[in-house]
Amino acid sequence: MVNPIVPASVWRRFVCMGYEAFLLVGPILVISFLYAWIIGQDDRHPGLEDAKRLGLQMTIFIAGLAYFRWGWSEGRVTLPMQTLALVIEDASTGEPISRGRALARAALGSLFVFTGLWLAALFRRDRQTPYDLILGTRLRHAPRPRTPH
Repeated sequence: MVNPIVPASVWRRFVCMGYEAFLLVGPILVISFLYAWIIGQDDRHPGLEDAKRLGLQMTIFIAGLAYFRWGWSEGRVTLPMQTLALVIEDASTGEPISRGRALARAALGSLFVFTGLWLAALFRRDRQTPYDLILGTRLRHAPRPRTPH
């Protein structure tokens, strides 16, 4: 028996985003500390404050892209996705997505998430976000079958 494709609900997506954000607080703090320590982002090294701030933002953004690139490619899922039984796959074949596609999804997805445009999924029957439609990916709910005890 073939399981039907059940798109991830907007609510499940939102909860997953919150869970991801919560889990990324620790690594972001460590990255920020290391960046400030290496670059000298304190009062003892004045000058170039705007460049240092932009550098920190870009460092955190690139670290986030690397995390999601690794966590979404080649059939892997992040802990929040595993907890909420979500899978990212190619929309046409159902196969896992490549590293390049995972990176593109993370970059384009961040733009849509930070602007709130991902909520366009509320108005689609298949509940797919604009960035998934652009990239030909799909986020679906894939609960594991229950095993009798």
